[in-house]
Amino acid sequence: MKHLLIILSLLFSITAFGQSSKSIKRYREAQSEMTNGNSDKALVLLNKAIDKDPDFVDALVLKGDILKLEGQLEASIESYETALKYSNKPYIMLFYARVLFENKNYDKASLVLNKYLEKPNVSEKYLSQANLLLRSCAFAKKATKEPKDFEPENLGPNVNSEAMEYFPSISVDGKQLVFTKRDPNAAKSDEDFWISNWRDEDGEWGQSKPIEGRLNSALNEGAQSLSADGKILFFTGCQRPDGYGSCDIYASFYLPNETWSPVMNLGTSINTGLWESQPSISSDGRTLYFTRGKSSSDPNIDVYYSTLSNDGYWSKAQPIKGKVNTSGQDVSPYIHFDNQTLYFASNGHPGMGDLDFFVSRIQEDGSWGEPENLGYPINTSEQEFSMVVSPDGAKGYFASKVEGGFGKLDLYSFELPDESRAIEIAYVKGIVQDSITGEKLSLELEYLNLSTNTLAKSTTSDKNGAFFSVLPKNADYALIIKEPGYLFYSKNFNLESSHIDYPTELNVYLLPIMKGAKVILDNIFFETDSDILSKESRVELLVLADFMKENNEVRIAIEGHTDDIGDDAYNLKLSKARAQSVVNYLIKSGVDSKRLEAKGYGETKPIIPNDSDESRAMNRRTEFRVL
Repeated sequence: MKHLLIILSLLFSITAFGQSSKSIKRYREAQSEMTNGNSDKALVLLNKAIDKDPDFVDALVLKGDILKLEGQLEASIESYETALKYSNKPYIMLFYARVLFENKNYDKASLVLNKYLEKPNVSEKYLSQANLLLRSCAFAKKATKEPKDFEPENLGPNVNSEAMEYFPSISVDGKQLVFTKRDPNAAKSDEDFWISNWRDEDGEWGQSKPIEGRLNSALNEGAQSLSADGKILFFTGCQRPDGYGSCDIYASFYLPNETWSPVMNLGTSINTGLWESQPSISSDGRTLYFTRGKSSSDPNIDVYYSTLSNDGYWSKAQPIKGKVNTSGQDVSPYIHFDNQTLYFASNGHPGMGDLDFFVSRIQEDGSWGEPENLGYPINTSEQEFSMVVSPDGAKGYFASKVEGGFGKLDLYSFELPDESRAIEIAYVKGIVQDSITGEKLSLELEYLNLSTNTLAKSTTSDKNGAFFSVLPKNADYALIIKEPGYLFYSKNFNLESSHIDYPTELNVYLLPIMKGAKVILDNIFFETDSDILSKESRVELLVLADFMKENNEVRIAIEGHTDDIGDDAYNLKLSKARAQSVVNYLIKSGVDSKRLEAKGYGETKPIIPNDSDESRAMNRRTEFRVL
């Protein structure tokens, strides 16, 4: 907020004791020039006033403010120090400390701030600002002594130009870049969307071009977020006839003819009479994050979120829970594909000055944890904003005015510090269909984290039975489907060896409930050489118990199988004991024992030859069969 000091200075009344009327007149004219954005003329008038009256405190303070705004920090400090010779008013000390901080004089700024905090009758508002600045001094001093590795790379002339490129968004495979472009020198300067595709053969981004379809218009559109499947673009539209405030959140859909649909306002659950902007959609398409304030220059902007119901309606937006939002500006949120890591920019947390990049992790209760500053020199005393992170969590993309660029604002990439990285992700896709008729089925799918026994994600297959989901790679999962009229489906899988270029395919064939139908309980596990159920089995057992309760006319047999290692009789006994353990669990869960049987077959019914460790693992299984 570079203009904050100027605005505050203009609000304070003149302490013009002893000043000539001519100096006061020039001071007021300088205020007027600053209100109109004419800083050069304002400085000329202030210098004349100060030459006439060297102890004109308000003129010295306003001069210091303007010099700070112009980046002349040493001269600004000198002007404040002169003002403090004639007045010890607290607000001058606070402004002085701010410019010392911006000039990296952290120790001296801390001394001034501590003296300021000892002053009586300082307002609560400015006390909180002083305390934040004091904590920022401590952080910045430490951060500059322990700099992060930071070598930003310009994305090149195929992406960047003499115009301004900012607000990047990236696809789940990391190969499609959509960004906002604005040419401030054009006859009609408006914001539009451009797109560039990664070229493996060249190892660089391809020539960018305006996005096709009806997205770009004569109006401003920008600050977009591309859904993980690439089918929806959420963005900010301002001053539109169907808008509710100055800026609203809109969406456009990718059509079969490879163009984008007319835009749609997301409605009053998300948009209000205020300024809504900078959307970011979660990888499951169920949670939309965005910013809300009175305007883009509002000193208090917060991050909000809204969730999408199964009926297709957005919930009433509310501030995100946890420790992200402050009394300052918390902006440009980006939810990573892992759905657990949130990046944003803020000037309300201790940092290097102005807007810094931060990362926050989701907590067990769903709130967002203590933000971590990405460090120096990733963050500087300038504004940092509009960052997204690659699918593998290792690379950040952001807009900057780094020297040597192509235009006023270019897009860059850099390697994130290890401690600031998101979780690497992979994605799965497939089709759900009836195993008898081949009918494609639209239904709900659940991904369960087997390590934590928690729901990792839920999604719905479309009218063609197709589904697409993004998941963190650092867990074992079960895909669970519970559809009335069908046996429940369970498939466990691991994404550790998956590559972002090649999705894991999980084509699903659902069996109707009928006599003789059989399902492998893919997520039932036992302790080694034991009939004791492991904790990872709990999710599947609960699903099986629910299935039995919802289909109370069904009788089933739980059937245990082993591989060919060991004594035949022992394997037979172990397989029967394991089947009985599952039956016992179901009985304890409220399933009538008359509807259950336990059978063991040992190694007598392998589904594939026992000729490798992998095949033996498949033969060690538990099944249920409809009786």
